[in-house]
Amino acid sequence: MRQYIFLILTSSLLLLSLTSGCSSSRSSRKTHRDSNIVGVTVDDRDLSVEIREKLDKKGDVIKRSFNHPYHFIEAGLADILSSVYYKEAWDTTDKGEKKVFREEELQNIIAPIISAFSMANDSQDILVFTCPHKGILANTRSYFSIFMTDNELNIVFSTLKCKKSWLTDGRAIQLNTYSRDNNKYIFKDPLDVERGFRWSIVPMEGQRLAKGRRNWLIIDLTYFGDSNLFGRAGSDDSNNISENAIEVGRSEMAVEIEE
Repeated sequence: MRQYIFLILTSSLLLLSLTSGCSSSRSSRKTHRDSNIVGVTVDDRDLSVEIREKLDKKGDVIKRSFNHPYHFIEAGLADILSSVYYKEAWDTTDKGEKKVFREEELQNIIAPIISAFSMANDSQDILVFTCPHKGILANTRSYFSIFMTDNELNIVFSTLKCKKSWLTDGRAIQLNTYSRDNNKYIFKDPLDVERGFRWSIVPMEGQRLAKGRRNWLIIDLTYFGDSNLFGRAGSDDSNNISENAIEVGRSEMAVEIEE
């Protein structure tokens, strides 16, 4: 009899533990306390592209005037992002600029970003987390917001080429369980971060920094001529819900929109 009761108690505790674990994982989908993630085009350990709307203190959506939805041409967006450069804070030379996005990384992020832009509305920006695992930038992490205002592409970085270290990521590296939630303090809302402490964005031709924000790059798509070379604004129906919804943690190309 005692063994029977013990087995029931053990089973109940195990079930409670599993249930708690699942609910904790689901609640971590909220990227920021004042944000609502309404769409996901890719979400796995190395890459996440989310459609986000900011909320006010009452929980209402903050109205923006973004030029969304926007339909980028793949080659056009790749060309734009390949022209983004940054510089390490310690580098005082005139030739220390480095590309933010390498070719292999661009191949992974372009398609889900284009998909997110085509579905976002004028109050939603796009949050991108990327962690390449090959080359000299292996296991570095970048986190940024990207959105259109008129004919200008805005890219606002929170974390840029941040390397894993035993000081900040020791247990996650040891257990091989690193994910965004292991170090949430690193991934602050890009729109709330005023500057990077170890890096700064270097504007090139047709680019400028937002006033007082060395982490906020503004790219004028009309600088090299017609902005339609890179894409076009407008919507067939931005409120459509894709039938190819994905669950959190899957890396398939799809989108999930909540109304």
